[in-house]
Amino acid sequence: MNTTKLFAAIAHTREEYSYSIFHQTLLHENPAENYALKHLYSVENCRHLLYEWGWKAEEIKEGTKHITIDVHNTCVYIRIPGTVLKRNKPVKIRGISRYVKKVDFLETLISRAWGKADPYKLELGNNWDEIIAQGNTGEFYQLELTSIGVTCTCYAFSGLVKAFDQDEIAAKLLIENEKCRGQIPDKHCFATWKYLNVETQQQYEYAFTQRKNKYKKEKPRSWDINLFPKY
Repeated sequence: MNTTKLFAAIAHTREEYSYSIFHQTLLHENPAENYALKHLYSVENCRHLLYEWGWKAEEIKEGTKHITIDVHNTCVYIRIPGTVLKRNKPVKIRGISRYVKKVDFLETLISRAWGKADPYKLELGNNWDEIIAQGNTGEFYQLELTSIGVTCTCYAFSGLVKAFDQDEIAAKLLIENEKCRGQIPDKHCFATWKYLNVETQQQYEYAFTQRKNKYKKEKPRSWDINLFPKY
């Protein structure tokens, strides 16, 4: 059995479609390593793009069953056929054939992560630069505040790091993004931003410096009383 076909998104591995050379470099023998396809160029991100383009919920639901996602070096080609077979009979559905900018996928990823970021699922760690995030199933992850950004021990964060490592163009776009400036768009990291009352990487870096300087002036453990602003 072909494990790639079993575990990888069908949209990325349709046998009847000839994918770009760059797309093929994103496919690995172990599908678990297809980080860019899973995190950046996913069917879920396509659903959100289709919604932004005015598609109705039922059109998106049906269309994404048949979608092909082909990642090129500088753009992404998505295709949904206008006719599909159902019970061996041709049925018309809403189709699309479109090249999409990678920045659109990045903006969608950032928007989704920001929307899911919940500062009320955070609590203070043992040090001024440590925060604990609670996952959806009760697990806990450690976030570290650094001078250049927030890191997290969750699987999504590490997967996103590897995703951007696999696509230099996407990584460059992330660095150039006005909001992130290189910050990995993970929901726990963004929850930390919301907790600190910041919305951009530039604001975060200022807040980090203020937090660090105030901690140095305070007595041990006194920083956790008033340093964390209410959201």
